Amino acid sequence: MTDNVLLDYSNVALARQPIVDSRLTVMGYELLYRKRATSIEADVMDDVSATAQVISASIFEIGMENIVGSNKAFINFPRACLLSPSGIPINKDNVVVEVLENAGFDAVLLSSLRRWSKEGCSIALDDFVFESKLTPFVELADYIKLDVLALGHDGIHKQVEALRGFDVKIIAEKVETWEDYQFCRLLGIEYFQGYFFEKPEMITSKASKVNSMTLLQLMSSLLNTSSDIAELEQIVSQDAGLVHKLLRYLNSPMTGLVASVDSVRLAIMLIGVNQLKSLTNLLLMSEMVGDRGVLLEQIMVRAKHAELFAESRGYDNQDKYFLAGMLSMIDVCTGIKLETVLGELPLPSEFINAIIHRSGRVGDALNLVECYSNGGTIQNQQDFDGLKVTYFAAVKWVDEFLVAV
Repeated sequence: MTDNVLLDYSNVALARQPIVDSRLTVMGYELLYRKRATSIEADVMDDVSATAQVISASIFEIGMENIVGSNKAFINFPRACLLSPSGIPINKDNVVVEVLENAGFDAVLLSSLRRWSKEGCSIALDDFVFESKLTPFVELADYIKLDVLALGHDGIHKQVEALRGFDVKIIAEKVETWEDYQFCRLLGIEYFQGYFFEKPEMITSKASKVNSMTLLQLMSSLLNTSSDIAELEQIVSQDAGLVHKLLRYLNSPMTGLVASVDSVRLAIMLIGVNQLKSLTNLLLMSEMVGDRGVLLEQIMVRAKHAELFAESRGYDNQDKYFLAGMLSMIDVCTGIKLETVLGELPLPSEFINAIIHRSGRVGDALNLVECYSNGGTIQNQQDFDGLKVTYFAAVKWVDEFLVAV
C-alpha cells in the first residue's frame, strides 16, 4: 500500500533501566524519556509529551517486544494521561502504569486508577511515601517503588513495615551500592532498580514523521459523530508517515493480527474508530510540547473560526473552510513556504489559490478571520459582529477539543 512512497524520517530515543529480582534476574525495565540519542538526563519539558513519546516510540517505531522482550515495561504516567478520556493505547499484559509522586492523590485520581485497574492494567506507585489516607491507592497497586536515596535506610525500613499488611510487591529504586542492596534484601524486598545493577541504556531508532495538521484534522473528524470510514480514509491517506505508523501498529504483537492489510480503509476498520482515536491522541500528545503546543492550539482556533464564520454566513461545505483555515498556517508549522507545501498536496488549484491569494468566497472568509485574529480593522460592522461571536465559539470548541484529547 505504501510502496514507492518516500517517507520523511526523524530519530527517536528512549532509555531503559532493568528491574531485577533477588537472584538478579531481570523482571522488567523502566522506560525513560530522552530528548535525543546523546542525552544523558531526561530533560523533560512536558510530562505528558514525554510519556506520549516513550509509548509512541515503543508502539510505532522500535517495538515493545524489542525493548523489553517478554518482561514488564514500567512507564511514567503523569496525572493528565491518567485522567485522559480518550485513553492511551498500551498492551495491558506487559505495561505497568507508574503513577508519579506529584500526581495529586485525590478522589478524581482514585476513580481513574480504579478504571485502569478494572480494565486489566497493572499499577505502580512511584517514589511512594505511605500515609494512612493513601490506603485506597495502595490497595489498588500491584507495585510500590521506594526511593532508597531519598528515604535512607531508616526511612526504607519504616515504609516496608507500614506496607507489610498489603498485597503489593515492593521495588527498591535508586539502589546505588552493595550495602543498599543487602539492606533491602534483608528487609524482604523482592525487586531492585538502580545504578548498582545498571545505568539506563539508550535505545534509538528512525521514526516516520507525521504532519501535525493531519493529526488535528483526523482527531477533529473522529470527534465528529457523523464522520464515516471514507472520510477517515481520505484524511489518513494524505500522510504516508501516518499510514506507516498505523501499519506498524497493526503488525505489532499488541494487536495479535494475522491477516494481511492491503488498503488504508481495511487498516482503519481493523484498528476500529475508538482505538484510532486513542492512537491519534497519543501522537498528538507527543507533539504538544512547549511552543509547539501553543502553535497547534492557534491553528485549531483559526480552522474552527473559519468554519463557524462560514456557517454563520450560510455557506455550503463548511468543512472546506475548516481545512482552509488549518492549511493557511501550515508554513508556520513546517517551516516551509506555503506555496511549496500546498503544491505537494492533492488539492484543487482553486482551493490553493483561495489560501495563498485569498481568492473567492473561501479566500474572503479566510482574510476576514485572519484580520480579526491579528487585531486588524474590519470595515463592515456585520462582519465584525459575526467574527466576534464565532471567534469566541471557536475558542470554546478548541478548549473542549483539547480536554477531549
